[in-house]
Amino acid sequence: MKRALTVITIVLCTLITPTYANNDRTADVEQELRKLVQTWDEAFVKADAETLGRLLADEFEFVGGPKKADYLASLKTRKANILSAASADVRVQVYDDMAIVTGVDAITIKDVGQDLLTKWLYMDVWVKRGGRWQCVKTYSAPATR
Repeated sequence: MKRALTVITIVLCTLITPTYANNDRTADVEQELRKLVQTWDEAFVKADAETLGRLLADEFEFVGGPKKADYLASLKTRKANILSAASADVRVQVYDDMAIVTGVDAITIKDVGQDLLTKWLYMDVWVKRGGRWQCVKTYSAPATR
C-alpha cells in the first residue's frame, strides 16, 4: 500500500509540474508580446519602418486593408503628425507558437493646430517563427467607448 501511494504521488507530481512550468512560460510570452505591442506603438509614432518591418511577418496585412509593404510605405508619406500612440486593456491569449493580442490603441495627432485623440480597438495574430514573434494579421476599428 505504501509503495502504491508513493508511485501515485510521483505520477501526480510529474503531471502537475509541467503545468506550473507552462504557466510560467505563458506569463513570459504574454509579457514579451505586451512589450512588442509597445514597440509597435513607439515605432508608429516615429514612422520607424525598419522596426515595424521586423515586427511584421512578410505576409502581414490588415483585415480589409493594406499589406505589409503598403503599410510601411504609408509611414513615409503620411501627412498626419502623430504625437503619441499607447495601447491599453491589452489582453494576450497564447496557443503554443501562436497568440491573439487585443487592446485599445489611443492615438493623438496634431490636426490644424489642435490635438485630436482617436481610439482604435484591435486584434492582432502573432506567430513565433525562428525564435521570434511576428504579427501576421491585424483587425482594427474605431472604438466607441
